[in-house]
Amino acid sequence: MRQAQLQRAWAEYLLNSNEVTSADSSHESLLSSVLAEAASTRSVVRVSEQRRQSSAQDYYFDQKIDHFGLRGNSTFRQKFYINGDYYVSGGPVYLFNSGETPASPSYLAAGEPFTLAKATGGMLIIMEHRYYGVSYPVSDMSGPNMRYLTLENALEDVAHFVRNAPEFVKASASVGLTIGPQNKWVATGGSYSANLAVWLRQQYPDLFYAAYASSAPVLIKTDFYQYDQVVGRALPCAQNISDAISTLDAILDSNDRQLIDSWKRAFALDALKDDSDFAGALTDQLSNTVQYYMPPAQGSNSPDAITSLCSWFNRAHNIPLQNFADMTAAYIRNNGIDPVSAYSSSSGSKNTALYQDGRSWFYQTCTQFGYWQAAPPEPLRRLRSKYVTMDWQSRPCQAFFGDGITGQPDVGSLNKKLGGLFPNVTRVVFVNGLNDPWSELSVASDPSVAAVNMAYGENVVITMPKASHVTDFYFAASRTDFGVDIARKRILAAIKSFLG
Repeated sequence: MRQAQLQRAWAEYLLNSNEVTSADSSHESLLSSVLAEAASTRSVVRVSEQRRQSSAQDYYFDQKIDHFGLRGNSTFRQKFYINGDYYVSGGPVYLFNSGETPASPSYLAAGEPFTLAKATGGMLIIMEHRYYGVSYPVSDMSGPNMRYLTLENALEDVAHFVRNAPEFVKASASVGLTIGPQNKWVATGGSYSANLAVWLRQQYPDLFYAAYASSAPVLIKTDFYQYDQVVGRALPCAQNISDAISTLDAILDSNDRQLIDSWKRAFALDALKDDSDFAGALTDQLSNTVQYYMPPAQGSNSPDAITSLCSWFNRAHNIPLQNFADMTAAYIRNNGIDPVSAYSSSSGSKNTALYQDGRSWFYQTCTQFGYWQAAPPEPLRRLRSKYVTMDWQSRPCQAFFGDGITGQPDVGSLNKKLGGLFPNVTRVVFVNGLNDPWSELSVASDPSVAAVNMAYGENVVITMPKASHVTDFYFAASRTDFGVDIARKRILAAIKSFLG
């Protein structure tokens, strides 16, 4: 759940920054500092709200709680934003469903969907996903109340909005904007919301003319051990880390409580009583550094995040495990991380209050997606302990949501329905950074997969060799050193070609 919070905070940071800089701290320290700052009849309601970075109009419309019959016509308020500053009558409408993060007005003036709308005379609509932000259809987040959080309901939420958008936009916009059947809709998104963009284009081709998907992990997988294979390729010190993990596993295998507890103290993780929780916590800094990697700006004195991380393992007087412990302990202390709340698999299980986006995402992984980042099978190199298994990561599902969740989600049926790596879509721009661990589940996972997708239906696959997760989607500044500017030119060219 910490990962979902971090993605939200990091995206907000990039959207509102021209450069990523750091004084004397490493990139991963900056990441955690950012995270610390974050934590009836159809009608539309307008609400004014001041935000940290900008002020914007919040709009709400009535959305069905369940589109498939369980709650009849009962509704809840779902939030959206509109930017029509560059809209030309009849122009395209770009819709960004914010996925596993709250809808943010920051996207109204930064990010790639905004750039596309500005360049093509388009309107930008940001729509909040059910069970995130303030768009909750229930009074609490107990297990039974989570049953309306499904992919199918989320997709139909968007379809319902689009079908009624002329009315919603007319009632909401303060500048008299109007749209109609002549407007072409483009679904956009990054990460999970990129999946939504692809699947909206696939499931509702009559509503969405095209899509732009940044870092979309369209292959749904429970045992996602490939995540660390990308992390390992990105880290020059990967073998040192693997050696440390092998030593740690031998210590955990020994069942020597005194020895195990002494190493937990060395890592500043002695508050974690469960050995698997302890082992799982060690992946946080590694995955964050690679997933949110960004080279220092040209000409800056900021340290490179990967170089900073690997420098810990250059101390030859220590064994790799001691270097790993020293690095992790500094990371925990410097960023004020509470190990129990951040890494305990049972932390928060009884808290059913609203407005827990991490709990919502955890429910989606428990029931439909998995995406468990587990240790790989032998003989693949391991950057996380063998105690970090798919079963350990899914074990808390029942504690959080009740006995109704049994076993692993049926990802096979979902992949069969949605196509996995080969979604049956046309006019979609897929963009991936090759240093993104999630790219292993994307159409860019293999050149042959990309070729098949490009050969069908005018799809475009764009890769950025040095970039990572949703870099093209979020990053506000112009950077020429790791492929983002080139990728953005190609994205715009593809969208213009689609629109005609």
